[in-house]
Amino acid sequence: MAWEMRGSCGPYYTRSTRVGGRVIREYVGTGPLAEAIAIVDTIGRRRRNEEREAWRREREAIRANDHLVADAGEAVLTLTRGWLLAQGYHTHHGTWRRKRE
Repeated sequence: MAWEMRGSCGPYYTRSTRVGGRVIREYVGTGPLAEAIAIVDTIGRRRRNEEREAWRREREAIRANDHLVADAGEAVLTLTRGWLLAQGYHTHHGTWRRKRE
């Protein structure tokens, strides 16, 4: 989205949109109406950027919590494994079995 000046014509406002992988430029106009549309487009772009940033922060917070949960899960497995070994169990093909006496 840009104001352009070509030749002796005054500035005019265009929008760029992606259609099927290609960028298409759309002529919007000149004068006060084009200025108003440019302002509305700028506000919309800022709002989308703020929403994108909020989603990014939320994803980072979730990832941080995922690491905490994974660490806690590993700690529980280690404690369980230690308790089972102390009680006389061993693993046999991935299952815990009581040792024969």
